[in-house]
Parts: sequence; C-alpha cells; structure tokens
Amino acid sequence: MFARIVAFLKGLHENHLTRSLMRYFDWPLFFIVVGISLFGVVSIFSAGSIEVTQKPATIMEMLQTQPLTYPRLQLIWIAVGIVAMFVLMFFDYEQYGKHANALYVLNLVMLVLVLGVERGRGGMTAFFTWGSDRGFQPSELGKVIIIIAFAEAFASRTKPIMTLRDALPLVLYMALPLVLIIAQPDVGTALVYVAVFCILVFVSGTNYKLIWGVILCGVLMLIPVWFFMNNSSADNFRVDRILMWLNPEAYPDEARQVINGQTAFGSGGWFGKGLVSPGSFASLGYISDDHTDFIFSIVGESFGLVGACALILAYGLLFARLIYQGLRAEDPFGSYILMGVLSMFIFHVVENICMVIGLLPVTGIPLPFMSYGGSNMLTSMAAIGLAENVIMRSRQKARHDRTRTPRKI
Repeated sequence: MFARIVAFLKGLHENHLTRSLMRYFDWPLFFIVVGISLFGVVSIFSAGSIEVTQKPATIMEMLQTQPLTYPRLQLIWIAVGIVAMFVLMFFDYEQYGKHANALYVLNLVMLVLVLGVERGRGGMTAFFTWGSDRGFQPSELGKVIIIIAFAEAFASRTKPIMTLRDALPLVLYMALPLVLIIAQPDVGTALVYVAVFCILVFVSGTNYKLIWGVILCGVLMLIPVWFFMNNSSADNFRVDRILMWLNPEAYPDEARQVINGQTAFGSGGWFGKGLVSPGSFASLGYISDDHTDFIFSIVGESFGLVGACALILAYGLLFARLIYQGLRAEDPFGSYILMGVLSMFIFHVVENICMVIGLLPVTGIPLPFMSYGGSNMLTSMAAIGLAENVIMRSRQKARHDRTRTPRKI
C-alpha cells in the first residue's frame, strides 16, 4: 500500500504543469468561458434587482441602489472556479485515468454519505450544508469524476460494444452512482450522468442495431414507469411537473414559475428592457429561482431575443471548440474526456433553455457559467480544466512527434 502511494506521488511530481506546457493552452476556449461567466454575473445582477419607478441614469447610480450580494458572490465563485480549473490542469490527465476506479469509489462514498443528511428543499438529501445558506453538492463534483471514469472504461476496451453482454458491465458501472443520485432524489443530475454515458456509447462505435434496440426498450418502459409514478403518492411531484409542462394553464398556481418565466422572456422583445427596468418581472420577484435555474428568462427580459441568441451562439462556439479539440486528441482516453465534457455541457444547456421556454419539463438543472451557485460553477470550471489538460498535452505530444519525424527530401 505504501509503495503504491509513493508511486502515485512520484507520478504526480513527474507529470505536473510546467511553464513550457502553458504555450499550448487553448486561450479561445478560456475566453469563451470567461465571457459567458461575466455575462452571467450581469444577468444575476439583473435578476436580483429591486423595483424602481425610473431607470437609473448612470451605472454608478445603478450599482449604489441595487443589491450586489449575488453578483459579488458569483464573481468569487468564478475566481475559485478558475483556481479549480488550474488544479485539474496541473497533473497529467493520464494520472487521473490510472486512478479512475479510486475516484469512482470516492464518488460512491460521497453519494452514500449525503443520503444521511437532513432533507432540504424539495425533500432532497443532495447537499452537505454548513451555516444558514451554504452547501456543497457532491453529485456536482461527481460529474467530473464520472467523466474520467467513463472515459477510462471506454478507452480501455479493445473493441466496440457489439452485444448486450459487452454492454452489461458498463451499464452496471453507470448504474451504481445513478441509483444513489435518484435516491436523493435528484432526477436532473441523474439525467446528466445518463446523457454523458449515452453520448460516449454512441461515439465509441457501438453497434447501431444494439443502440436502437435499447432506445426502443427504453421507450416501451416509459409506459409502466408512468403508470407507477401516476399511482404512487411519492412521485406525484414529478408527475405534476410533467402535467404542468404539457398544460401549464391548467395549473395556474403550481406552474406560475414556468408561465411567468416564459412571459418575462417574451416581454424583452428584440433588444430587451435593459438592466433595472421599471416593472420588470425580475424586480417584482415574479419568477422564483430567476438567478439560478431560470436565469435564461432574465436574459430574454433584459437583453431580448438578440441577447439570448448571442448567448446561444457563445455556447455553440464552446461546443465547436470542444469537438474540434476532441477530434485532435492524441489518445482515446483524452478524446473520450473531451466528448464527456462536451456531452455534459450540451445536456445542461439544452435542458435548461428548453425548460425555460417550455419545450421540456422543469428539472432544476442550472445553466453552465450563467446560473448562480458555487457547486455548479466549480464543476463547470473543473470540467474546462480537465479539457484544457487534454488539449495542452495532446498538442505537446503532436508537436513532439512532428519534431522527431524526419522530413523527406
């Protein structure tokens, strides 16, 4: 045991971040992330504004008369998140792969321990809490761990998944943390784990007939699942969310968040009402969680359709950058890591935006780099750090291979 610890520490020492490695840092990816994050701070400021009779004449007047608690805290979380990003970059990602199973077990332990805490909002046992309003959500950190674990599991295979027997060990590997997250219950985060797993299954070259067969079985299973949920008092909350999504007008009280969120988004028109606007939904407090899960409603109200489309374009650039670098990765493990990070962000963005505008049910999934909150910001920045880790070392390996290959005369 002692020898393994010594070998682990030696590996970290020999494969840490150096100044020469920083020349391969993907600055465009970093600036996209910082740009979205700062736009998120402005949107959070708008979401937390108080009612005014007239628009402040200057930015200084706006800052002096409006609450700054959430924007200030979000800036701190961004700074801490950037530190977390560099921590994930510091050691060679191959070291994470060598200890993927240990990280996987650590994730399981945290998910088991959190089940013993006192139930909080929504009857969930998802947070380790301290103080009056501070908490840490281990399933958020678990997203980064599960990306590493899944990437190593797929990269270690010598051939694609062709049969159910091939798929079963990977499904069980995914199911253990999934069951613990559902037990909290946190269906939104559980869906993120499933999305990461499914996209990695797809890009790994799995037999398409098997994929379509599993999808068909999943669709058929929705019938008994819906019947069970509809007849179980414990699951009425989730059934109501689906019914509110299908017909929000039939649930004017329960669906007030959804209805007001969509109304606020549409009220912004093309260019929005601007920050701290008289009579805005944000200042009147009509949208619960408008600074967290429903921040996209505030983007629409404050910056209009143009601002919302600009944000979506920024996310598109982020996705494109990750895809581009994923195709250039020097080894399967690194490529799977980048695809896992990409799939996590895609699911978060698509689910959050679609639930705000009414295309999907509300699941409580935050919008990456935009929604207020420390756990998600740390997770998102750590995921970017993991991606940068792969990008930098893949670029370095590619350059090293080119310099060692003799030129043909």
